Amino acid sequence: MSELRECPSCALEYEDTGDVEVCPYCGYEFPQRKKSTIWAALLFLALMILFALSTF
Repeated sequence: MSELRECPSCALEYEDTGDVEVCPYCGYEFPQRKKSTIWAALLFLALMILFALSTF
C-alpha cells in the first residue's frame, strides 16, 4: 500500500511504498528509526502509566 509523502528537503511529493530510504528527486536520506528507540519509548510510556497509577 503506497501513499504520497513530501520530502522535507525538496518539498516534492513521492510515492512511499514503505521501503524508500532516499528521495528519488534530490537524494535526501530519510532517517531510519531504530528498534531500540521504539522499545525505549514504550518502556518510558509504561513507566509513566505505572507512576500515574501509583499516585492514587
